[in-house]
Amino acid sequence: MDKLENNFKRLLLEISFDGRSYGGWQIQPDNPTVQKLVQDTLAKLYSGQDIKLTGSSRTDAGVHAAGFAASFAVPARPYILPDKLKKALNGLLPDSIAVRTVKEVPADFHARFDTAGKAYTYVINLGDKNPFSTHYSWRPHRKLDIERMREAAPHLIGTHDFSSFVVNRDEIDEAVRTIYNIDFQVFGQYLCITFTGDGFLYKMIRCLAGALEAVGAGKISGAELKTILEHKDRRKAPDTAPPYGLFLVKVFYDEQEMADFKLENIRSYRNVPC
Repeated sequence: MDKLENNFKRLLLEISFDGRSYGGWQIQPDNPTVQKLVQDTLAKLYSGQDIKLTGSSRTDAGVHAAGFAASFAVPARPYILPDKLKKALNGLLPDSIAVRTVKEVPADFHARFDTAGKAYTYVINLGDKNPFSTHYSWRPHRKLDIERMREAAPHLIGTHDFSSFVVNRDEIDEAVRTIYNIDFQVFGQYLCITFTGDGFLYKMIRCLAGALEAVGAGKISGAELKTILEHKDRRKAPDTAPPYGLFLVKVFYDEQEMADFKLENIRSYRNVPC
């Protein structure tokens, strides 16, 4: 038994959650958060021992996740096999949170600093109002030209100062990030815009989604989008898209996996009805 216990020094959880009821992932003093609920549940399973989860990133209030990543140092006792831990967690957590996988990682693994990148998907409803997807997609009140949006997106790809597409810029030391790809897919009446990059700033994806929606609606051109990026001034950019259309889809710890990534039909993710 001691040998088995020593093999499991740190575990990585992949977590899905419906963000509507939470103030985001990270623990806050006055709001329920996903981190707090999962940590408290782990503490129950490990006989009241204090468990500290390290998340791959923060998420805004109301934002959803299909594949959030978080790791923790495993107490020596009680010993719980990863598959049994997954089952126990899902039996105790509310329906708005699900643990998708539990796996062993090296003892020095860091869920945030070891990432190769992340993929976020913003979901836009192009069709009629749907009460079953209202909380999981944004339905703009204007017709969008997807081809215009596709043509404008390359202006955002690459390494840039994204100061024009971040909220509370004065609280951020460095606004330079790299976007590797922006992919547009249509599933039925839902447009999914997937951003893959090395990391994203506070509300950055929502700011970018709002700008691309403005391009699709004909309010700004692709050339104007490029100029807005170069201005490095949030006041020059269109409005921020609402949180409920945004999903953290995948956290990557392998560069090849990230390069090969392609969003599947989002019906495959828990809590995504599109």
